Amino acid sequence: MKFFELADALQPAVPGGLPRAPYLRELISMFTNVTEAEWATRNDPSVLPSDATLESMASRDSAFTKKLAKAITARWGIKNFVTVLDELELETQQWITDNIAAYGEQIRLDHFPGDVSRLLVEIVHAKVGTDRGKQQVLSQIAIQAARVRYEKLVLTRSRGCTQCGTPLRVEALGHQADSYEIVFLDADGDEYGPDDFAALCKPCAQKYGLAHTPADVARLREKNQLWSLSDRIDEGLVPLGLDGKIAELLMAIHNLPVEDLAPDVTYDVMPMQDKLADKKLVRRVRDHMSIYETRVRETAKTLQEEGKLDFERMRDDIWGAWRVLADAGLSQDEIWTRLTAWIDQHTNIDDYACGVVVSFLTQICELFKPRRSILA
Repeated sequence: MKFFELADALQPAVPGGLPRAPYLRELISMFTNVTEAEWATRNDPSVLPSDATLESMASRDSAFTKKLAKAITARWGIKNFVTVLDELELETQQWITDNIAAYGEQIRLDHFPGDVSRLLVEIVHAKVGTDRGKQQVLSQIAIQAARVRYEKLVLTRSRGCTQCGTPLRVEALGHQADSYEIVFLDADGDEYGPDDFAALCKPCAQKYGLAHTPADVARLREKNQLWSLSDRIDEGLVPLGLDGKIAELLMAIHNLPVEDLAPDVTYDVMPMQDKLADKKLVRRVRDHMSIYETRVRETAKTLQEEGKLDFERMRDDIWGAWRVLADAGLSQDEIWTRLTAWIDQHTNIDDYACGVVVSFLTQICELFKPRRSILA
């Protein structure tokens, strides 16, 4: 495909029905990058050709000179071009896809911004006659195409800035405005997914853009993983009965008189050491169960007999959430913490009581080991 053919196919992307020369200047400005001081100067590729040359460029490949192609490659602003293509209406994208197909090139509609941008880069570099710098531009296309593709998903799952937690919308004088940037988390290859990006507030994004370390990237990826897991749990396993009858059990634990909460000195911690590799978690479960094990068991049985608790349902709900976390490779302590937070988030009664319930299910081998019948 030649440049004039692609330019013809892309006309629906530039509104206004411009004549040939103004249209091509506008098109070139969409994928080149110059400073404000360089606008309309010889450093701006869009003004290098004369109107007469642009008129010829609209119909002849020979009018597209190597000099202009080299000027474009020196000023690629391809990320903006990808964004512009992504923001086109679907009908316009389909129109352009059909136009390009008429010239014998195939564009995937579901990969429209990236495919069109790559086609442009190939055409321009072919005119220059060298691949120097091409791979870097193609990498920028892959990253930007993925960024615009997954921006809404990354924002939706973010609970504020991935780095500092600051809200990503600011409010002033009754008006709200977005205040974020989607940054790329360094990754190899040329296929990227939502976990390769993070939503940061503008101050954090600026710092990240100036300098970041592999450790910075690892922390952001870890936060992404936790938010993704939260989405999977919240969307796949809630409400599943947790919002109702489990509240009775949590409230009963919460209301136990403090003076009655003496530890059982005969409690045997050995079974916990057999199943839990994390010593901190062993101590936590031991502390909970030496005080609460008998009370939780008796309270659960009473509530179930009164029809106020479906213990099997509660067990299966929590075990299912544990399975999601375990399959994702979280540590035992991370699983315990996330399960506790999950129950608390959807009951809002007492986070400590939620932890006691998770410890109880750990104690009776419902978590971290195959299930067996309890409440006997």
